[in-house]
Amino acid sequence: MKAITYIILILGFSFTGCSSQKKLVENAPFEVGEATCQRWSGGRAESGSGILLQVPLLEENMDEMKLQQAYFRGKIAEVSLKSIDGSWFAEANFKNTNMEKPDMVMHADSKKEVGNTPPKLNEKIPFELQEDECVLSYLDGDKVKYFKLVGIKEKKPLIYQ
Repeated sequence: MKAITYIILILGFSFTGCSSQKKLVENAPFEVGEATCQRWSGGRAESGSGILLQVPLLEENMDEMKLQQAYFRGKIAEVSLKSIDGSWFAEANFKNTNMEKPDMVMHADSKKEVGNTPPKLNEKIPFELQEDECVLSYLDGDKVKYFKLVGIKEKKPLIYQ
């Protein structure tokens, strides 16, 4: 009898692990145009650098659309909606982490190292993507859904001075 109980518990736990995987939706509830990305760099080291992803949205009414995050080239960024000349765009700015290392206190007495902050680790994205692929997450009611974009064109880098 105990063996049957253990088998049922093991099967129950194995099925709950499968539901946590993120599934891609075949057809998103919105139409998109040709997505582009563009590397950018500030004129100074403290200005930073990154990649700007722009996805043209072909819908008329984007006020109700709740895009959340974009997953692109191993990074995650928040998505914002912008209206440019009457056209809607979803934009995600993937900023490179600051290469400057903060001052750290190294001391024999560990209590004097309390103010040190640990380094931030890059969050691993839950998708395997090629260089020209991106996944957008959006809210459909109260459920988060994911849509994959392929064939993202890369523009010439933009260097600010």
